[in-house]
Amino acid sequence: MKKIYAHKKRNYTAGILLLLLIILAVWFISTVNAKRVITEYSSEYVALAELPSQLSFTYYGEDEWDEKLKEILHEKNLNGKLTYGKLELVLQQLSVQEYITYQKGIFWKTVSRDTWNDIYEQILDLLDGEHHVKTVNLVFLTENKEEEKRLTQKGYFQVAEGVDYFHYYDMYQVYVKDERIIGISSECQSKLTLKNVFIHNTQDEKAEILYENQKISLDIEGLEEEIKDTICDVEWQERKVTAIYKKEEKISGKVLSFNDKQIEISGYGTLKYKGKLRIYKTYGTVEELDESKLIIGNLQADFVVAKKQVCGIILQEPATIENIRVLLLNEENTPYHKNPVLVADAEGTVLVGDKEEKIMAGQIIKPEELLDNKEAYVKIDLEDENGRIYFSDVNGSYTSLGYRGVIEIRKYPEGYGVVNELPLEQYLYGVVPSEMPASYERDALCTQAVCARSYACIQLMRGDYAALGAHVDDSTNYQVYNKQSEEPDTNLAVDDTVGEVVKYQGEVAETYFFSTSCGYTGDMSVWNTESAEKYGYLQSSSLLSDQSEPDISDEDKFAEFIKNQDIAAYDSDSPYFRWKAKLDMEQKIEEINGAVLARFHANAQNVQIVKGDGTPGTEADLPGFGKLKSISVEERKKGGAIGKLLLTYEKGTVTLLTEYNVRSVLAAAVTEITDKNGKSVDMQLLPSACCTVVSKKKGMELYGGGYGHGIGMSQNGANGMAKSGMKYMDILAKFYHNITIENIYNEDK
Repeated sequence: MKKIYAHKKRNYTAGILLLLLIILAVWFISTVNAKRVITEYSSEYVALAELPSQLSFTYYGEDEWDEKLKEILHEKNLNGKLTYGKLELVLQQLSVQEYITYQKGIFWKTVSRDTWNDIYEQILDLLDGEHHVKTVNLVFLTENKEEEKRLTQKGYFQVAEGVDYFHYYDMYQVYVKDERIIGISSECQSKLTLKNVFIHNTQDEKAEILYENQKISLDIEGLEEEIKDTICDVEWQERKVTAIYKKEEKISGKVLSFNDKQIEISGYGTLKYKGKLRIYKTYGTVEELDESKLIIGNLQADFVVAKKQVCGIILQEPATIENIRVLLLNEENTPYHKNPVLVADAEGTVLVGDKEEKIMAGQIIKPEELLDNKEAYVKIDLEDENGRIYFSDVNGSYTSLGYRGVIEIRKYPEGYGVVNELPLEQYLYGVVPSEMPASYERDALCTQAVCARSYACIQLMRGDYAALGAHVDDSTNYQVYNKQSEEPDTNLAVDDTVGEVVKYQGEVAETYFFSTSCGYTGDMSVWNTESAEKYGYLQSSSLLSDQSEPDISDEDKFAEFIKNQDIAAYDSDSPYFRWKAKLDMEQKIEEINGAVLARFHANAQNVQIVKGDGTPGTEADLPGFGKLKSISVEERKKGGAIGKLLLTYEKGTVTLLTEYNVRSVLAAAVTEITDKNGKSVDMQLLPSACCTVVSKKKGMELYGGGYGHGIGMSQNGANGMAKSGMKYMDILAKFYHNITIENIYNEDK
């Protein structure tokens, strides 16, 4: 009996030991698994490393959650898996444990992804009242995890570190906050489509596509026909390309205008598009382009269309720089005319939508009577190239100079936009005499023509007025156009330099110009702009006739230089080569403060307001600063312009940066400006920022020189150089350093 009993006792004890060993083994295996770094997605569990990003929409940020979770879960790192015990602690930290319903499990058992997703959705319902977190279905098109963003069929997404399990062709439903993937819900089983992608070619069961400025090779099987340089939709399911839908319909024309919703095409009117405007070129290097390359009026393109919407644009040849489109501003220098009336001095046609009617010379044209919907436009085109189109009154009397080329009038909610399209060289016929007197020397006029052409080419590439169907307007915002009659000498200067532009490092240079220097030109620093490499051709230069370079590095030396009326420079014949201004800081304090506030609103980063205690101020503080005690120059640029002007008040200071801010505010204090000859002149803006401040018993005076911003070419300086015998190529090289002069019409495509 004892023996049997003893035997049974030993068996019972062995059973307990075996059970303990099994429990220890399970605990050990689960602990090892919990500590192992998880690098792949699983539906069976959720990695702890995923939680900081998924919970970052709440009161803690992602980094804070990382530390908080380590603290409450007693973990040195978050390499393990979410268990039911840890889930309880997370819900307690969120203070939502009483509101979340789920089937609880053993504390050490891992929580499945489906269970966590159900709990997470409840957390979102409770805490994400503004719906910052959304679910999105994505297919991943790149493999490289080193990239800052991952490319999908919906564009680029940033990915939180703890959830980056994605491989090429993976398809997931993910949680997204602010264009950043913060979690994974599940694998995606539905079909996903990449719309309007450019397929360059297909061969060997591969498709080479261009998408978001990347070349991507897609794996395809069983393609029935070759696809070459067109737009398609690509469909995925179960991590495979299952279908490619080729867009068959194409139209050809030129872009006349576009905005973020629609594009106007010559011969077809206005068509809508959705999302990003996709533009691809097939000549030279096949690549995707941005909207800056969509040159208005000069670019023949193929437009892929489906359901009356533009899906993409294919360029098979580069733009030919032929025409420029000029927005003709109204009398207030704003874009929209109330009820424009036009008349031509020759026969032609008026096109309204699909209807074309012949017009006679002198026939009055009223767009308000012709346009019955905002998407149509009136186009006036003359048969005789010597004919001109004019603005007129209701009786047909001219109220403007005549315009070459064609006139287009579009109706907008704000009024009528009037655009003059004409060849670039003919446009310059209207620019050169409007920017430089026709009486100037031939080589000065040629210099102006090359500068004007270069500047126009830069604007052609930018398309600032694309929404209104234009490249530039006719004001000083760009170049003054058609405000002075064409002259034989200015037209000859355009013809003698036809096609010539200034280039720097292979690109057309932005050829800034101004009226008169103080004896030096400046550089881009006068606009508080970093001296970018692309502006390396704009350097400070002496324009003194004897080629000397006087030292103007400190205020005393600059004052001596600027007060000298007898300095001989290439532009010293100009009445604005030297000037004086009287200031009244006491009587003009309201005007000065008004000018400071106006520049602060327009250019806040270059107007620094500081309170009396040295802390930053705002516009609201300025009226309490009291009287203006002094004005002083804190920094001067190489070309003589004031870089920093300090206004010292009783209870604060204002520092002005950039030549335009300095000129605007000082002009508000001016009581009188006289030119080099002592003649009083009326100006709303100080002639230049090249001036020195001199204290007098009664107020202050400015001694200054030059007229304009001082960057690039001095027009009067160019005329002086031409008088001295310099040719226009040499004049250009004097103002713009390390440049070449090249012809845009002789370039290889």
